[in-house]
Amino acid sequence: MNWNLYTKWGVVARVALNCFVALGIALSSYAAEGNTAPASQVHATTEQSRDPGTLSFDDLVALAATPKPEGDLARRLDVLLNTPFVHRASTTTDIQPRRPSVQGLGTVLRAGQWNIERGLNFKLIQAALSDPNEFLRLANVDGRISLSHRETLESQLATLQGLDVLILNEADRGMKRTEYRDVTADLAAALHMNYAYGVEFVELDPLFDLGTEQLHLTDAPQDQRLQQDLQVDRQRYQGLHGTAILSRYPIARVRILRLPVCYDWFGKEYNAISQLEAGRRWSAHKLFGERVERELRHGGRMALVADISVPDLPTGEATIVATHLENKCPPACRQRQMQALLAAVKEDRNPIVLAGDLNTTGRDNTPTSIRNEIMTRVTDYKFWIGQAVSHFHPLGVFQYTLVPVWYFHGYNDPTAFHLPILWDNREHDLFKTVEHFRFADGGSFDFRGERQRTFPAKARTLANSNQRAGKGFAPTYSFVRDFGGLAGRFKIDWIFVKPFIEDPRRTGQSYRFAPHFPVTMRELNESVTNRISDHPPIAVDLPLTEPPERIVEQRP
Repeated sequence: MNWNLYTKWGVVARVALNCFVALGIALSSYAAEGNTAPASQVHATTEQSRDPGTLSFDDLVALAATPKPEGDLARRLDVLLNTPFVHRASTTTDIQPRRPSVQGLGTVLRAGQWNIERGLNFKLIQAALSDPNEFLRLANVDGRISLSHRETLESQLATLQGLDVLILNEADRGMKRTEYRDVTADLAAALHMNYAYGVEFVELDPLFDLGTEQLHLTDAPQDQRLQQDLQVDRQRYQGLHGTAILSRYPIARVRILRLPVCYDWFGKEYNAISQLEAGRRWSAHKLFGERVERELRHGGRMALVADISVPDLPTGEATIVATHLENKCPPACRQRQMQALLAAVKEDRNPIVLAGDLNTTGRDNTPTSIRNEIMTRVTDYKFWIGQAVSHFHPLGVFQYTLVPVWYFHGYNDPTAFHLPILWDNREHDLFKTVEHFRFADGGSFDFRGERQRTFPAKARTLANSNQRAGKGFAPTYSFVRDFGGLAGRFKIDWIFVKPFIEDPRRTGQSYRFAPHFPVTMRELNESVTNRISDHPPIAVDLPLTEPPERIVEQRP
């Protein structure tokens, strides 16, 4: 062996590695600085007695042309984004809570959360929440599913009938794709519930939403269908997309919290939109791809906070916090959004339910491109350190044997511990933020997860508020093709509860309003072809009085 040659190439390799690591760290720091959003961007407004009103179609066209509207249009957009729509029954006798009774717990407040994918399958959603027999008819389950599957389905439908609080993510108002419905108001009317609705985004795509851009296909029949599809009713289009709280308990106060900006839904989406071509290169396939990938919007992620009157509780009220964190950003920015949200409700002395789609996938879900993947690697110092360990350490080859361990370590469990490079779980810090948070009254969120208060029985972190599975949590989002669960399943919808406790994990504290027997209704959601939504509903029971310290019977 020529040791001089070996030494020479070893020096060259080390120099090259040091250069790459230095470059990676420098670019990573630069990228991090560019993505920082100060918590001061969060601001709240109190409820106004009137609805904020909507913008005219001409207003929406003007908004589609500028990232920063000015003057009266900017003022009216600000009002729309920071003022909740609120509808309450004229008298308390018009709407009565269901107040289901659960063996071992007594009377409970049952709270649910559902990302309804804009309300595209509105009739199925409405039937599932209000009329089990109608749902079974629409789902056409007779003779198609097993007896045990039907029993599970009926049990989940019964759970939905007992909801007294329901948080909705991705609810449309005045969008063509959902037949211009006010999805929240229509569901609230069918369920006999009060509601509050906060606008997350105003949808402004000039081709797919507003219909102000012209596009023609060379195939005449396809072009005719396209023109019909793109035609918009300008009198009915409002372009609103947001988050809602439905409640059978009276709604006292409502406010909107705008969260730190982690993704520019106007600037970056505008730049990403391909230049429309007048003719030949367009096809139905390309058009479908454009439609899926581009979402030109004004607005941003937010939280809707409502105080509801619950006379059974010591404070007489419970606070419901409905939120939706950013998907197109690294996990660290979602953590900043959660920190800002918690800071805004720190002084609240009520018991609290905080729920919503937190997009805890462990990564930035910005649409992938070759350039994006390359830049992700170049600006990620952990990638370069990993490469150094792999290629220049004598034992580096053994890191590849850990791939299955890494996979199952965090499989559907973004609460699992995090150790950079070796045990990577970038959502871990968000959950630690929630667990370590203390309210001004000393209260904390419940992480106890005691076996006798979960279903199925699992003594693990958050198992009492979010259903666990054999490994990790029951997933609440999955790709259409998930290869039997080996890939493409995620737990991203969550319920956190602040009951009357001061330590998130210590047993023996009060169980009043503490979460019990959570359920993730995947069977119900997947009982129809192509699913009701891309997320299943989830629910949890909160006892209104102190239940026994030990529960003998579990709710099926």
